[in-house]
Amino acid sequence: MLPENTGARQRLALARLTTGLAILNTLWHLPPGDALVDEWSRKEDGEGPRSGRLSAEQYEALRRLAFVSTAAWTLGAESKALKFAANASFAAVQRHVAQFDDRAWNYNSNLNVYLLLLSLTDSRGSLAEAAGDGTEDDTPSSEVATAVLLAMRLYYGCLYFQSGLSKVLLSGPAWADGRTLRGSWAELGNRAGKWLSRRPMTVAAAASAATLAFELLFPAAQIALRKRPRAVGLSSLAFHASIKATMGISFWHHAVHALPLFVLDPGAERHTARLLRAFRKR
Repeated sequence: MLPENTGARQRLALARLTTGLAILNTLWHLPPGDALVDEWSRKEDGEGPRSGRLSAEQYEALRRLAFVSTAAWTLGAESKALKFAANASFAAVQRHVAQFDDRAWNYNSNLNVYLLLLSLTDSRGSLAEAAGDGTEDDTPSSEVATAVLLAMRLYYGCLYFQSGLSKVLLSGPAWADGRTLRGSWAELGNRAGKWLSRRPMTVAAAASAATLAFELLFPAAQIALRKRPRAVGLSSLAFHASIKATMGISFWHHAVHALPLFVLDPGAERHTARLLRAFRKR
């Protein structure tokens, strides 16, 4: 049986706001084009630039286009051209920055996936009703909204499953013996993490086994707890809070989506819509 998807249209509108703000925050904090070009020049050391690499000017132009188009979409603008511009420009910026370190090419590509899924239909929720410009073709039916929400939730869970599966494939079940996590606490941990690294190995082993079980079983938990999506989302937030508390790593761009997809009441969407309308009138 599939997870319940009550209030799908409202959850999509909340996810739209969350995704938009996450993308804008990402774009705002990206390094300037000149800094990337200088760094790449030092790394390549005469080998010549990679084919298809953007110039500093092209990168900055795409970054501005992505920021403006995503901001307009987040505030409720809805057109196929605008959504194409937001998706294409943000993807191009992400691709360019990812070339800085090939190992991290998919670090926050979840934002590209969520933006694309939300662009498949009108995800404005109450904003569309207030604008009065939704057409029968654009306004999502309950079936369409449910399908998009289900896809976003399954993708959210698959990110955990992928992480757990990679641990098993690369290290095998031995990853759960605690040595890897204990070493991470010692090397990367903050005060709490370093303290944990000095505890008996059984502490790290228990935390490692719990991590592996959480990641591999998260998609199944969505189905088992299909009537309690808030419990699913809160478990995700607690998982990331523990990582932040011990190693200072938040994965905020992933964890924040637990709020609209699972935790928040769909009724909160109308309150956010009122705030957006007030902001747009300024």
